[in-house]
Amino acid sequence: MRAQPAFAPLPSGIKLHYRVQGNPAGPWLVLLNGLLSDTTMWAGVLPGLADRYRILTFDSRGQGKSDAPLEGPYATAQLAEDAWELFRALGIENPWLIGLSNGSAMSLELLSSHPEAFAGAVLTSAMPCFDFAMSLKAEHWARCLEVGGPLMQFDAVAPFLWGDAFLEARHGVLRAYHQVVTGGADQPQHGNLHQIRGTQGWDIRERLSSIQAPVLLLSGAEDLLTPPWKCLGTASRIPHSRFEVVPGIGHAYPVEDPKAFVARVRAFIDEVQGDLADRGF
Repeated sequence: MRAQPAFAPLPSGIKLHYRVQGNPAGPWLVLLNGLLSDTTMWAGVLPGLADRYRILTFDSRGQGKSDAPLEGPYATAQLAEDAWELFRALGIENPWLIGLSNGSAMSLELLSSHPEAFAGAVLTSAMPCFDFAMSLKAEHWARCLEVGGPLMQFDAVAPFLWGDAFLEARHGVLRAYHQVVTGGADQPQHGNLHQIRGTQGWDIRERLSSIQAPVLLLSGAEDLLTPPWKCLGTASRIPHSRFEVVPGIGHAYPVEDPKAFVARVRAFIDEVQGDLADRGF
C-alpha cells in the first residue's frame, strides 16, 4: 500500500509532512531521516519492509515538505519532541525506531525520554554526543552552504558520508540528489542551516543508561564521519544493546546497501519478538 503524503499540525504550531504505508496489520516501524535528507532516503528499504510492517516516514522541521520556521537552530531534542507529538497525533503506539545518523540521535532522545514507549530500535551511525571534531565539521558544512550553496556543501561532506566504492560509483547521482533535497542554490537555506547548527552541543551520554528497549547499533567500517570507535561509546552505555560493524559500508548503510540493511532489521525484530514469545509476553 503506497499512501499519499499528508501533513500533521503539531501543538507547537508547525506542520510535519508524513506518509503511512505498508501492512496495516503489522507492527509499527518509524523511519527517522538523517541530517539534510528527507523521506526519499528510505526508498531502497521500503520494498523489503512494507509487506510485514506498518511504516511511518516523515520529514523533521526544516526537511523536505515540512515547515521550516525562521527561528532556529533546531536542536536535536526539539526534533525528537516534534516526532513524539507526531506519534501522539497519529495514534502510534509501541513502534520500532529505525534511525540513521541524526535520526539515530533523535531516536536516542526518544528512547531515553520515554523508556517504556517503544518496542525497540535499529540505529545506524549513532554517536553518544556531538563532540568537538564533529562540531568543527558541521560548522564547516554550514559555512559552505552559506557561501557556495548545496553543491559546495555536498563536496565538503561527501568524502565522510559514503564508502569508497559506493561514492565512486554513484557520485554524480548523489550530488544531484543532495541539491534537490536541500532546495537548490536559489532557495532559502535557513531550514538546512538550522538543522546543521541544531546539532551543536548535543550530548546524551548520561541518559543512555535509562534506555530499556532492545537496541541494535550498526556502524559502517568505512564511516569516517561517525567512526565505529565513537559509535561503540553509545553501545557501551545502553544496557543489553548489541553493536555490529558492517564491512564495506560508510555512514549511510540504508542507502548504500538497502537489501542487506533490511535483512538485519527483520532478523533483529524477529529475534526480539521470538524472545518475548518464549517468555510468555
